[in-house]
Amino acid sequence: MIKNEIIYGTLFLLISILFFALTFQFPDITIALSPKVFPRFVSSCLFILSLALIFQGIKKQIQEKGELKKLEINKVFIIRFILLFVFAVIYMNILEFLGYVIATPLFIAISLIIFNEKRWYIIVLISILTTLVLYAIFRIVFRVPLPRFIFW
Repeated sequence: MIKNEIIYGTLFLLISILFFALTFQFPDITIALSPKVFPRFVSSCLFILSLALIFQGIKKQIQEKGELKKLEINKVFIIRFILLFVFAVIYMNILEFLGYVIATPLFIAISLIIFNEKRWYIIVLISILTTLVLYAIFRIVFRVPLPRFIFW
């Protein structure tokens, strides 16, 4: 468990840095709140929490063992994470063509399958409900235009 804290903390730390760096590609809008604000806030919070998780894991390991031992990396998790990253890139590229409502449940279903969910009804239910909730939050509440299917 302690090793997992350090590994996951480091992984999420790198992800937060990547996402923060990607916000520099966002357009500058001066009319309202910039589209950079929310992603930067979330990635900054993730960065801080990741650091806390890493330090917590190191502190626990030093207390238990008296020294910091070599970390073993779970190869199955790394393969799953790489697969998830690849499908996330594919999702981002097909989002404009397929639209949010079609691409998102597919991506969520694939993510669940990658992380070993075998019950098809859970996969379908979570994929559809998550898509609907996110659609309601971003489209209806925040009024963010989401990508539509190319034919409508």
